[in-house]
Amino acid sequence: MRVIGTGAVLAIALAQPAWADIGRIKLASGAASIERDGKLLSVKPGFVIETGDTLIIGARGKAGATFIDNTRLSAGPGTRMTFRSFDYNDTTQKGRFVSFLKKGAVAIISGRIARNDPQAMRVETPKNIYVIRRARVVLNVK
Repeated sequence: MRVIGTGAVLAIALAQPAWADIGRIKLASGAASIERDGKLLSVKPGFVIETGDTLIIGARGKAGATFIDNTRLSAGPGTRMTFRSFDYNDTTQKGRFVSFLKKGAVAIISGRIARNDPQAMRVETPKNIYVIRRARVVLNVK
């Protein structure tokens, strides 16, 4: 039997992608889930959101999330939103956040990404693209 040294374990732990965790679910009630890699996962407070995830809220559900740049999002019933890209440097507090709201209603309070670059955060919809700048925004797509 081989014993793995502490350095090897630390190296394996550090090899995990740091970018995977872009935010966390803070509130979830009713039917709320994340679609990831073709699988539907139920969410509860503490659930980790990753780039590429789609937040799906049922007819009587709702969910709230906080992202690592302190952007806050609330999603109402019938919402379907994909987090297409999220890059954030905690040291410079700069990055880029692009999401796609296919349908439903969301309220967004922008975080550090939008605060440091007014062009860096946007929400795309089937008909429009909204640039979120240091704002509190409510979007509703039917």
